[in-house]
Amino acid sequence: MRILIVAFALLFLMGCRAEKEKEVKIAVFISGEGRMEKVKGFMDGLRDLGLSKVDYVFFEGNNTLSRMRELAQEIAINQEDYDLIAVGGSLEAYMIKEATGRPKTPVVILGGTSIREWGLTKDLAKPSENITGVDNLNAELMEKRVELFKRMFPSVNKVIVFCNPQFEASKNATRITIRAGKRFGVKVVPVNVKDVKELEYIISHMREDGFEAIIITPCFYTENFLTSYILHYANFYQIPVFCHSPGLVKKGCHVAYGTSGYEQGYQASHIAYKILNGTPVEFVPFERAYYPRLAVNESALAEIEVEYNGNFVTYADEVVR
Repeated sequence: MRILIVAFALLFLMGCRAEKEKEVKIAVFISGEGRMEKVKGFMDGLRDLGLSKVDYVFFEGNNTLSRMRELAQEIAINQEDYDLIAVGGSLEAYMIKEATGRPKTPVVILGGTSIREWGLTKDLAKPSENITGVDNLNAELMEKRVELFKRMFPSVNKVIVFCNPQFEASKNATRITIRAGKRFGVKVVPVNVKDVKELEYIISHMREDGFEAIIITPCFYTENFLTSYILHYANFYQIPVFCHSPGLVKKGCHVAYGTSGYEQGYQASHIAYKILNGTPVEFVPFERAYYPRLAVNESALAEIEVEYNGNFVTYADEVVR
């Protein structure tokens, strides 16, 4: 009898181990290279949770909307081949929803904004479209960013935000930024640019029209395409830039407030882990990104020789020198 009990116990443990080591297949859909920090955090998170056997199939849209729609259709057709679909942001999730009606395979957003405005759920606490993930609050945090901006650059009264009215996240973030500007005494003017040449022209002539800084609003449009060019030209023409991710401060942005893409992806891995272990998406609420941080790049500020409130730096969570 004792031998039988031991045998059953061994079989049970072997079964549990086999179940734990079962390979899962995840489609990773991102608009462009700008989302890769989120993906890296997501992959590291799943590995740290013990999921070592994961087959990732990547779909990158090369920052082209037509290509992204093609990839969304491809994923939709083959969605049942995957245990999970991980998407870089709200735009990718919207395209999956558009291609499927309502995805059969669970979708996890690695870090998205304006989630309800995109129609990705009726209730953040109880996901309704088989889609859940991390709400990075990037639109909602625009008011706090404007407040922090004014405290750091008290003499600046006119700023530009680059946006694209085609995208819900950009429209929502821009509305909040303009409203916050009125509250804190900053005139915010949204500008939509068609290409890099137009972007350089606007930045190079900003000061002629009294604009002294740039505040970056979050969306696919800036995250994947414009941000690197904005930072390049802004540094050349000595224009301070306020970004939405501390990760961008290390890449030359002067000030930022928010959570990094890596952190968002890592947090999303815990959400995905619950779903991969059998929890229905409707019982896995959207989570707000943890602990937004203020980051300042003192060396970048010194290079552009712009007047700013030095005491403000003492409040920063991260300082690049």
